[in-house]
Amino acid sequence: MSYIFPLANMANAFAMTVLLIALGLTGHSTLVAEVGIVQGATLALFYAFSANARSLILNKSAAVSANSVMAFRLLTLTPLAVISYWLSVSATAVSPILAILLITRRVAEWLSEVHLSEMERLDNRLFATQYFVAQSLLLVLAFGLLVMDSQISYLGLSVWALFPLLFSFKFIYSGFANFPSLTKNMLFKMLPHLGSTAIIGIGVYVFRLLILLLIGKEIAGDLYTAFAIGGLTGSVFANSLGASIALHEQRSGKRHFPKMVRLPLNLSLLAGALIFVAATIQLDTLAWLGKTYFFWQATGLSLIGGVVMVYAQRVRFRLIQHDEYHDVFGPDVMMNILLITSIPFIYYLLGLQALAGLYLLSSLLALVFYKSYQLAEIRSSKGQFNLKIGYSIIAVMILFPLYLQLSNGIFRSASLNFNSGADLHFLPIPVSVIACYVGILMIAAYRYATTSLYYIFFTCLLMVTTTVAISQGVNAEQQSKFILLIQFILPMFGLVLGQMYYAKNQSIVYSLEKSFLYVLLFIVPLQLTSTWLQGYTSLSPYLYVFSIYQHVQYVPVIFVSAFLVAFCGLWSISKFKNIFLAFTPLMGIYTAASMSLLAIVMLIAGLLGFALYQWRRFFDKTVIALVLLVTILMGGYLEYKSDFMESKLTFFNVINQDEIAFNMIGRQYFAKNIVTDPETFLLGHAERPSRAQFPSAHNYYLDIIYSFGFLALLPTLVMLIYTLMLLYRFRNGVLASTDLLCLSAIVLFLVVVDNSFKVGLRQPYSGIFTFFIWGILISKLHLNFLKVSK
Repeated sequence: MSYIFPLANMANAFAMTVLLIALGLTGHSTLVAEVGIVQGATLALFYAFSANARSLILNKSAAVSANSVMAFRLLTLTPLAVISYWLSVSATAVSPILAILLITRRVAEWLSEVHLSEMERLDNRLFATQYFVAQSLLLVLAFGLLVMDSQISYLGLSVWALFPLLFSFKFIYSGFANFPSLTKNMLFKMLPHLGSTAIIGIGVYVFRLLILLLIGKEIAGDLYTAFAIGGLTGSVFANSLGASIALHEQRSGKRHFPKMVRLPLNLSLLAGALIFVAATIQLDTLAWLGKTYFFWQATGLSLIGGVVMVYAQRVRFRLIQHDEYHDVFGPDVMMNILLITSIPFIYYLLGLQALAGLYLLSSLLALVFYKSYQLAEIRSSKGQFNLKIGYSIIAVMILFPLYLQLSNGIFRSASLNFNSGADLHFLPIPVSVIACYVGILMIAAYRYATTSLYYIFFTCLLMVTTTVAISQGVNAEQQSKFILLIQFILPMFGLVLGQMYYAKNQSIVYSLEKSFLYVLLFIVPLQLTSTWLQGYTSLSPYLYVFSIYQHVQYVPVIFVSAFLVAFCGLWSISKFKNIFLAFTPLMGIYTAASMSLLAIVMLIAGLLGFALYQWRRFFDKTVIALVLLVTILMGGYLEYKSDFMESKLTFFNVINQDEIAFNMIGRQYFAKNIVTDPETFLLGHAERPSRAQFPSAHNYYLDIIYSFGFLALLPTLVMLIYTLMLLYRFRNGVLASTDLLCLSAIVLFLVVVDNSFKVGLRQPYSGIFTFFIWGILISKLHLNFLKVSK
């Protein structure tokens, strides 16, 4: 194996990173922050559109030529450069001249990467040697002139930036002749890889921007430098060595991990541990170097993270280069959005010092998600994917209303209207969050969740775009908007889990329905009993062992939805029919006690619709009698509750009336203010209204448009239209299937009706559940439609 190609790629890809590190170590923290932002912006775009090009060019099975890749890059070059400039200068006030020169350099690197990859495929070592030597000398010259702060500093940067274009001019020019080769089929093959690199690029930009907004330029500059130093080993492997080693493995048919790679990794691991320990005990020697102990802690942890990242990237390259049909879009979406999500939580919960471990965290996430995907593919190829107990546990945890607090463990509060006071330590977090992400890791069938992954990707992309566009560099506004963005994005992964769940769980009959039923059989009697023991007629959130957060606002509708899914799916089984005959009246009393109008309407409408369906198809009148019984019981309970309230708790009536009026005023305010002008409608507002005055729009769609603009809502609308199209195309099959028809109606009610009066899709518990069953519906329709098509 020749190492000149990795060296040449290293000189091409890491020049700006080396410049950033050198500036940081020489005390130019503010300049480092500016270079870091431009680098992050260009990565967010140029890397985003790189589509794993080097691996595709080196992969014999990929059928994607270097000339086609070059033609694609030339076609997208100008808009990417313009947007990079806007992200760098308009959003964060970086020096325009510096931004232009650094963007020019990134353009040159981006185009030269294709040329270098083709030369590696052809084994042209002379070209790689010349390129490496010239790039190294020019980088030293550019750094020296920039540090000297002389009048010719920018001239030196200009030569450094333009040189790769001159070196690869003929090859770049040949790309113009290959625009016709950009066929639809070639672009389709590149699409998952485009998504994979795009989410990484966007993740890098948002990652750096969030850190900058939270802690300021000076500290952020030090942190960027530490991450760059520590992450150098992982980045070198990813951008230079990894693809070459994978190519060698592909050609030789043997695994290859050279000693000259393992030795630096071991040294880096040891150095990272020693530096971290020295910084933690505040060894005086480190202070002599002019950097803070926080900087050295971050450097030590990042050195360890760099080693972990190498092993993660090793798995990634094998997945991409050894098989034409593998891509890593799914794992990349998961780990990058989870990493971005973790930043504000880590900062507010653990403090500034904890941010030192962010690069290590990103490395661990990468290793876990790539490895889980690899293992899932191995299990799938061997037919070892059927994990019945695991699927049942996932379904139980998705519905079970158990909440955890970081401060107190299991959430237990007798308050009817618990308020965390916007303190993350006291915020109840449902176990369904854990179930969602652990479930995705366990199943890891990303190829079956492509629709969901693209939905999350484009939603995140548009929310980030509108946030940066409307905030205009105002730190406080951007910070709050990014935290709100995280609240919207996190529950959406339930959609991914839902698609995976059904795709790999088809053979396990009614496992979802049974799991939902068992949870309800446990919780509903327990909550009603607890409520009555406490002297209430309206549901109490306090169940003695634990409490249910948002027990009236969101949980009743979710429980009714789960009940109807189980009822429609299991009614035809005699054993379960007897259970439903006894349990359905109790479910009616629970719904009445919740005083949730949407839950009451949903239960009656769902049972009545199922009764009419059963009567028409099977002449089964049992359900009609059950509907009448439930309606009478609900009416009687509401009447009893009304009398009880009049004598004991009459003030609740006033509260409810005031709350309804207040919610209506909130909706009107949000609706009125989203149409003040076209820009506001498309991009949203820079800041939210006061929580004391208008805490919520009480409408999910108004909430998105107000905060992020109509553009950010488009992926959700497209997903809804896509679902309706599948329902229409497969309408005969839907009408013939009781459980599929019921599931379709429940999903549409939750997504369209329920979220027109609340923001359930934004809440962790209700949002994950709704997206989960929506994903199951899409997967069922999609797979069934494919069967019909075949």
